[in-house]
Order: sequence, then C-alpha cells, then structure tokens
Amino acid sequence: MIFKCKNCGANTVWSPEQDRMCCPHCDSIDSEELITTENEYQCPLCGAPVEPKPYDSALKCEHCGAYMIFDERIRGKYEPHLIIPFKISKSKAKEIIREQFDKKIFLPTGFLKEASLEKMEGDYIPFFLFDIHCHYRYSARAQKVRKWVSGNTEYTETSVYQLYRTMDADFNRVPTDASVTMPDNEMDLLEPFDYSSMYAFQPKFMSGFRGELYSVDGPTLEPRAKAKVRKDAAALMQETIGGYSSVVPECDDCQCQTKEENYALLPVWNYKYRYRGKEYLFRLNGETGKLVGKAPLSVGKMIGCAATVFSLVTAMGYMLRMILEVF
Repeated sequence: MIFKCKNCGANTVWSPEQDRMCCPHCDSIDSEELITTENEYQCPLCGAPVEPKPYDSALKCEHCGAYMIFDERIRGKYEPHLIIPFKISKSKAKEIIREQFDKKIFLPTGFLKEASLEKMEGDYIPFFLFDIHCHYRYSARAQKVRKWVSGNTEYTETSVYQLYRTMDADFNRVPTDASVTMPDNEMDLLEPFDYSSMYAFQPKFMSGFRGELYSVDGPTLEPRAKAKVRKDAAALMQETIGGYSSVVPECDDCQCQTKEENYALLPVWNYKYRYRGKEYLFRLNGETGKLVGKAPLSVGKMIGCAATVFSLVTAMGYMLRMILEVF
C-alpha cells in the first residue's frame, strides 16, 4: 500500500513537525488516499521493481522515493498492536547530532557534513512490551558497628538485626526489542520511551519511514523482560535497606508473572558513517531525541595536533635557552 496525495498525486508521509499526514510536494495536509497493490515487488506509484527483505514491512522505492507499506506483511500475528509515531524529524535529528559532536576537534571532516547526515534513515523497530507483576521476598542478617574511645580504652559495640522485606509491584510496558539486526544493549540505552505518545497501530504512521517485522517472538523475549524487572525490583528493595555496617542476604527471591504482552513499533533514527574501513553506528530515539553512539577520531587531525604541540614546545625550549644564554 501507499498513501497518495489527492491534490497532486505525490506520496504523502507522516510529518513529525506537524504531527499529521503531509504532502512534501504541494504541502497539503491530511489529503491522503490509500492505494493498495497485490504485487509487493512493484512500486504502486511509479511501477518500478522493489526488492524487500524477508523482515521488511515498509521501505523506500529507490526509483521515485515513495514509501511503500507491505500490508500483507502486517496482518495476523505480525500486525502491531501499538505504535509511537516519530516526534523527531530528520532535520531535528541532524541538529541533535551536530550539537552533540560539533565541539569535538578530532572528528573526521565529513562526519557532520550535510551529505553524510542526509543518509540518516528513520526506522520503526519492533518491540514487545510486557506488563509484569513482581512479588519480592527478602531477608538478611545485618550488623551495625559503633566504636568509641573513653580514656585509654577503645570500645566496639555490635548490634545484630534480622531483616524481613516483602514487596509487590507492577512493571508496565517493559520494552524488549524484537529485531535481530539491532544490538540489545544499544536499544536498552535508547530508553525510556514516553508511552503517553503511544497510539493503537495505524499504517499511516509508517509512511515516510522504513519498517521491520519482529524476528524474535514474545515468548522468547519474555525471560529478558523479567530479568529487567528483577534488576529494577532489586534496586527498589535495596533502597529500603540502609545504615548498616554489613548486610548478608539469606533470602532474595523475586517471582515474576507476565500479565500482558503487546507487539509495538518504536521510532529510531539510524546514522551510519564509514571511516578508514570501519562503520560507526549511531541510534537516536525518534521520540525523545536521546542519542547513542561513539564518534570516530581523525588520525590525521590527531597527528597534526601532536605535531603542532611538539613544534610549540620545541620553539619555547629554544627561546628559553636563548634567554638563559643572554643572562
């Protein structure tokens, strides 16, 4: 399927700036009409052949630039329940990257150039969101040690305590990415997402961006979501235990039960930059603007800086020697 402008016939896309469908050619607002096609290997706008990968749910036609959504692929078990539309536009994403790295003096020259940043692509990444109830039981043997000196004698008082804690907590919409192409640690660093901006899934939100089907299902991801909950629950439990000299756990049991899971698409900007044969990847949360990635260092600039510093030190040493000879 493709969304086509009723006024000029161009591809209408979701605009993060205007928070609605927009035609980038005639600037019409909410003028879209849905055009479907039975052949997913042909662009319905220009007729050019397209080659979607097995897990593509939306992509850009390389010939005319229109964004196709493969409606046959987002049905049944692959139909998302929820989606957070892009709130950060490509121009805003470029601005965020420039602000983050503009003062880095050892960046390669082309890293922040418009031609490089324009290659950035917006992707809807598949996630499963889990609602999990946690029942936590904790017990420990704790000590408080107090020392003081009276006259010439040092005293030590040790108080022993038996600690018992129980906690019941609900963790809602715990995210776990369901893409084999996205590293889990990078996706974790992009959190949190603001779920108040989440909608029931509608294909129009995907127009203008690439989309990916989940390649790891919910039951496979559930243990990872529970591990996240146990980690957060343990941190909450530890906040209730303080002021002791030592704590030795005796029971540390966290039981997790999944109440609900939802398949969702979350927005991520991806920027790839190749330097000296190595690819550097940057991920930007398409809702909050949070950026993850480490920039390359220009070897030439580092050598040049080192040479400049060496020249200055040499010159200062020569001047100091001349002054000493005079006196």
